[in-house]
Amino acid sequence: MLIFIAIALASFILLAGSFFFGHDHDTDHADVSHGIDGHDLSHDMEPTISFFSVKVIATLTMGFGAAGAIARQYGADYLVASFIGLATGIALSLAMYFVLELIYRQQSTSLVTTSSAVGQTGIVQTGIAANALGEVSLNVSGQYMTYLAKASGPNEIPKGRTVKVVGLVGSQLIVEEIQQ
Repeated sequence: MLIFIAIALASFILLAGSFFFGHDHDTDHADVSHGIDGHDLSHDMEPTISFFSVKVIATLTMGFGAAGAIARQYGADYLVASFIGLATGIALSLAMYFVLELIYRQQSTSLVTTSSAVGQTGIVQTGIAANALGEVSLNVSGQYMTYLAKASGPNEIPKGRTVKVVGLVGSQLIVEEIQQ
């Protein structure tokens, strides 16, 4: 019975420490790809909890130890107590996973992906010389952002002109001047 109690206490200390001192380090980030040619670049970094999170694994081992100790106290042998502990640990870790998943889904983010600028119109803030970079300001997802930009053609685009974003190369916008 002492081994089950030791497992439960060590797991509780680990779980409490991960809640008090942990942060977002036990999350995965979905949908991250880096294309070499820049056409399939995506940074939709929504945090999601992992089954292999410290909090979930510590909950599994804490449930295993506590339920195993209780089963041993009521006279179960070590094998039966281990199976009871394993079943209880799995049930508790699944509950912890779903609670953490719910909490992470409730978080808001101010992250604006560069890909959401494609199709938007903006104003040139720093003139774009032929085959050089300039700056373009535009409203993306409700936020006024400034990006480095390059003209899609060989012509320069002077400051103050209206442009439309037609593509991306990495984090730089490819823009065309809108003729008025």
